[in-house]
Amino acid sequence: MNKNSLLALGIGFIAGVGLTWSYFNAASSHPESVKSQQRYEKQQKLHTEQQSNEVLSNADSVVPEQVANTEPAEDTSPTDLEPQMLDELPLEEQVTQLKQQLAEQKATLKSVLKQMRGPSDFEKVLRDKFEKQTRDEEWAYRTEMALQDFLLTADLAIMPDIVSAKCKTTVCEFELAAPADNDTFGSAQWRELNDKLMKQEFWQQFKSTTSTSSDSELKLLLSTEL
Repeated sequence: MNKNSLLALGIGFIAGVGLTWSYFNAASSHPESVKSQQRYEKQQKLHTEQQSNEVLSNADSVVPEQVANTEPAEDTSPTDLEPQMLDELPLEEQVTQLKQQLAEQKATLKSVLKQMRGPSDFEKVLRDKFEKQTRDEEWAYRTEMALQDFLLTADLAIMPDIVSAKCKTTVCEFELAAPADNDTFGSAQWRELNDKLMKQEFWQQFKSTTSTSSDSELKLLLSTEL
């Protein structure tokens, strides 16, 4: 065999070995690339799921807060302030609020007292009868003077003033008032007056009576008829 044949055979052998190595190298590296690609896709999927979960979690925590902020605020008007809230106000504003509350309470009390002192049905009957009657001069004058004499001789602790004493035929209207210069006159003095009047002969002729009173005044309607 000549030198050319040997050279050709060597080149062919080397080329065959190189092709074989390249084939096996490509076959062995391909699965690794596939596996790497799969791992990358899996990591991407997990990362996407984590981001989605975080977004949903943040949304759940934000929505209630936004809903709470949309609730209407309570109306805290000055007259409805709790004592703790009132104490937190400046002193001048506290005084203003307290004065306003006191004025409202006085107005309510005045309304209740007015209703309590309103004329009853029986008082209206006596009032109508008094307005329609003519004056029996003898009886009316005697009864009016009897009340004045009683006040002068009853030995009361404090004697009230007679504002008016009017009698007709069977009905009398008496109005008494506390002395203007005596601040101690009150319900105790009116009770003392009533107890002593009940024992007087001229007073016992009255069969029907109505009265309205306060610490400063006493109004009476009396009738000798039932």
